Amino acid sequence: MTSAFEPKVVPAGESAGQFDTACNHVRNMTQARCAAVIVIDGLSGSGYSVVGPLEAQVLLPDILQKMADTLRRQLSKNLQ
Repeated sequence: MTSAFEPKVVPAGESAGQFDTACNHVRNMTQARCAAVIVIDGLSGSGYSVVGPLEAQVLLPDILQKMADTLRRQLSKNLQ
């Protein structure tokens, strides 16, 4: 699946920390151990934030991979 959008993620780049407030809000509002926020083409640009203890953050790669696989399947069905 391709799109015109080219994701650009630069660790410790200019948007580092930019979305921490939103991520902290989500974490506190949901009383979660860990939260992740992804922003695409927002007013302040694109980026992400992860807030929580390291032992919870290490779960994210597997969770995100499962999400990506599921989204690809769902989108491919919707785009047929």
